[in-house]
Amino acid sequence: MKATLLCIALGFANQVAWAQTVTTDAVTDSSDLRFTVHLDRTAVWPGDQFHYLIIVDYSSDYEFVLDNLSQESINMDPFEVIDVGTNLVVNSTGRRLFVDLTLANFETLQGRMDIPQFTLFYFRTENNTVGVDQAAAESLTIPGPAIGIRSTLEPNPDDIRDAVTVIGWDRSRWVFPALGWICGAVLVLGSGRELVLFVQRRKARKGPDRRKAMKAVRDRWTSGVPSEFTDPETCSAFLDHSYQNLKEYVGHYLETPTMGLTSEEMREEMRRQGASTDLSEKVAKVLEACETTRYARNGVSERGEAARVVADGMREILSPKG
Repeated sequence: MKATLLCIALGFANQVAWAQTVTTDAVTDSSDLRFTVHLDRTAVWPGDQFHYLIIVDYSSDYEFVLDNLSQESINMDPFEVIDVGTNLVVNSTGRRLFVDLTLANFETLQGRMDIPQFTLFYFRTENNTVGVDQAAAESLTIPGPAIGIRSTLEPNPDDIRDAVTVIGWDRSRWVFPALGWICGAVLVLGSGRELVLFVQRRKARKGPDRRKAMKAVRDRWTSGVPSEFTDPETCSAFLDHSYQNLKEYVGHYLETPTMGLTSEEMREEMRRQGASTDLSEKVAKVLEACETTRYARNGVSERGEAARVVADGMREILSPKG
């Protein structure tokens, strides 16, 4: 269908539309056969496709053989046949045959090249007593026009691509890539160092389990409570034992160091950390009792009574509810 429309357009279009057309006229021995050829280009580059149109005007006394006009049966070396289209137009003045050959050029030579001649076969039908299929065939040889060949490649190249010479970069061009690699390496090292420090801080911040540590202090203090408070040395050791264990217990409870705090400082620190007022007062009173009794010159009875008061306070503080 496309070939038909193209042939009709070429046959009836104005000659101005073929600005780059190459036209050749020739007349056979009989004035009843006349052909013209047209090219839609004056020059082609390697890989270009172009149309080679043959128009034959003849009378009804002739009939052309069109069955053999196919891409496989036509040889137009060195050009490659891409497509073949035919169309026959019959009018009052005679007949007009359009043969449109789509050719491709792959030559790399410079200059001009003649398109190979093309042969059409026909039969004479006038005064013929036998059928057309039994008549002797005659041939119409159409010499091909010349077309320009353009190329930037040398003849018969090993590769269709132009050779590219690889050259080295100027030394100054390597400065920015080198700086980029250095900055990337510093970034990776810095990120790794920060990751290690982050993991270490997490481990240091995690520490022992708070509840387990408080239970261990409670068990240790309970195991160190004497059965009676009659011996001054036993009472003094118990007070020291209670003083240190209470500070350690409160330190785990608040998750902050408390071993160096006095009773008054412990009260303020517990309030600052949000501990209840009742618990803060109990802890401060026990610590104050331990500090007063440890450094006062009291008798055995007074020291024993103070140790009992401390023991009762410690039991309230160290109880699981506390």
